[in-house]
Amino acid sequence: MVIEDITKQAVAHASGAVVASVDRFALVYARGGRSWRVHIEPLDTYYVRWPDRPAWDDGTPLTADDAQQAQRDLADTFAHWGQRCEFVMPGDPRVLHGLDELVTYIRAQRVGASS
Repeated sequence: MVIEDITKQAVAHASGAVVASVDRFALVYARGGRSWRVHIEPLDTYYVRWPDRPAWDDGTPLTADDAQQAQRDLADTFAHWGQRCEFVMPGDPRVLHGLDELVTYIRAQRVGASS
């Protein structure tokens, strides 16, 4: 639950976490003295790029409890800002970032459609 707007682009949570917008494609999630840069795809729904193995910026993997809390805090942040978010795994075609990924995806769709 969001308990305080720190700035227009940063909020504090009851969990002790702080979520702050860094730029158009990233947030910083900080909790318990650690931080993690969370990549997002800002479309009609904000797609939060959820890695296979979430890790703090120092390389330490998030525990299952930390990962669940991070998802709750991030979802609450977007709701507080009046936005929708969805957590997506690597390879999800809704969040293609590079031209090479896009070309590969389109080619795969054409092959599937012509079969």
